[in-house]
Amino acid sequence: MDKVFIYRDRKAIIICPKCDKSKAVDVSEHVHTHEAVKLKHPCACGYVYNVLLERRNRYRKIVDFPGTYTHFISGRQLSEGSITVTEITRAGLGLKLDENEIEKFNIDDTLFVEFHLDDESRSLIRKEAIIRNIRGPYIGAEFSSVDLYDRALGIYMFK
Repeated sequence: MDKVFIYRDRKAIIICPKCDKSKAVDVSEHVHTHEAVKLKHPCACGYVYNVLLERRNRYRKIVDFPGTYTHFISGRQLSEGSITVTEITRAGLGLKLDENEIEKFNIDDTLFVEFHLDDESRSLIRKEAIIRNIRGPYIGAEFSSVDLYDRALGIYMFK
């Protein structure tokens, strides 16, 4: 099932997987729903298919990159170790830690993360990030500054 994003005008662009025709659909009635919204969409070509509305602000790419972290609290380095980056956006990332390590971390702690993209030049990404949520061994972190000119990450996200 394909995901479609809701744009500022409260419309989603739905593209038929059979004929590639696109249509802007008003989804304003679903914008504030907290549950997953699946829509059945009939295309003009006769094909009927389902789409899932994505209400996140930014496109999220699922990845599997090894990397490293350095953990800071109040500017003091506490630890360092290995991570697996599991998802990435222009504004942040999701990562997985060893389950034995997770107890060291709290919301609002700072991490300095390093990992390579799987693009042609294996671009090195080095970012400072703030922990925003912890779910078991998974951490969601927001980059402390969103560098809109981070060319490698920008190109990677839109390929």
